[in-house]
Amino acid sequence: MRYIKNSNLIIVAFSSVFYSRIISTTLGSSLINLLHFGIVPFICFSVILSSRNKSLRQRHINFLMISGLLILLGAIVASAIWNDAGLINAIVSFMILGEPFLFLIALNSLPTSPSTLHVLKKFLYVSVLINFLLAAIQKPLIDSGLLYAKGFNGTDGCGGVFFVSGAGNYISATVSFVFALYCLVNEKKFPKVFRIFILLASLWHVLFSDSKQLVIGFGAAWVLLILLDFQDLGKTIKFLTCIILLVMIGVWGAQNIEALKAFAAWARPELYGSDGLAWYAKFYSVNLILDNFQSPLNWLFGLGPGHTVSRLGGWFLQDYSSVLDPLGATTTSIGQESRDFVMGFWLTSGSSFFSPLFGWAGIWGDLGIFGLVAYLFLGYLVWKFFCTTDVLKILLFSILIIGFIFTQMEEPGYMLFMAFIFGLASHNQSLRTHSIKPSSINIKKPKVCISKQKLIEF
Repeated sequence: MRYIKNSNLIIVAFSSVFYSRIISTTLGSSLINLLHFGIVPFICFSVILSSRNKSLRQRHINFLMISGLLILLGAIVASAIWNDAGLINAIVSFMILGEPFLFLIALNSLPTSPSTLHVLKKFLYVSVLINFLLAAIQKPLIDSGLLYAKGFNGTDGCGGVFFVSGAGNYISATVSFVFALYCLVNEKKFPKVFRIFILLASLWHVLFSDSKQLVIGFGAAWVLLILLDFQDLGKTIKFLTCIILLVMIGVWGAQNIEALKAFAAWARPELYGSDGLAWYAKFYSVNLILDNFQSPLNWLFGLGPGHTVSRLGGWFLQDYSSVLDPLGATTTSIGQESRDFVMGFWLTSGSSFFSPLFGWAGIWGDLGIFGLVAYLFLGYLVWKFFCTTDVLKILLFSILIIGFIFTQMEEPGYMLFMAFIFGLASHNQSLRTHSIKPSSINIKKPKVCISKQKLIEF
């Protein structure tokens, strides 16, 4: 392992997650999706321990984030013990929630150098392009019914490298859109026309994959940033004006442009009243979790890792029961009841926007307030040390907001991609901060004053 560059090991770790869905679909073996739970921690610990050129800032960040992971682990273990959950439940829960942060720590441990950054960027660009091209190819095949005829069911659209994974279309489109925003701000070496083209291509990806929730997620993230970063009144008014204009244009487009009419599906005021079906559907699992609380301590520790509507409890334990049950996995009926509700209720079966299975409900239901605070603390550390620009702040807010919509922030491929973006941006910022261009250095020739007497003596 020591003979392989750490940057290459990071690429291997990322690939084991990012490409696992499409490989498992192609080879017909779902167990491939589990390999990263062994590969990623092994490689990340190897990189963290072997990187000896870390700066004081990198060491400080790593110390705090590792501390945050230990706090999260403590919350998961405490919840598992209190609720008699299986040991495998605790392990998988920690990996699903902690794996992206562990990957970010490993990425942060790499020495900041132009050559390392170039290798990682080149790999990321190729991965994003592969994801986009696969999604574009899958779209006509899905529309024609050819993929379904071949037995590829269970997908909500063209998932790119995340085909088939149920809601892979959302994750695939998010990857394209996030990358476009990153390039627009961070890759100034690309011509502006090319960066705008990438952004338009990503918006087309969002449109043809029917990933409507991204509009809400990133739009709300932008508004949240404006409200929290209220320093320049003129700038705030300008941004709010832009948002209002975009909303007006979007509403008009949803009403008058055929390709955008799907975005009007949520514009039904009767759904959002005090007794509206939207609230009933969204909080179905929350009420179900509360009905299963048997002690005030459940507020602190939840009902146990994998025992409610997290990705682990809602899907993972059922999908991989043949592997996890012999290892002592424990389950409850909450996840299955919520899934049955989603499939049987017209509102939730038609749009994941109203799904009662979403990230924050899952973390709170599984791990309680203790686990929720531990996870938010890790998010705060990412905000403090990695969100150095407005775009990066919007990306972090988008994760938090989309966590109220579905379980996307527990999808390993999506979260490791986001960690990759944050890590690259941090290294990029470090290079810009510490590099000094020769042209910017003002070299002055020393003035030499020699008196006439000294000159004669010489």
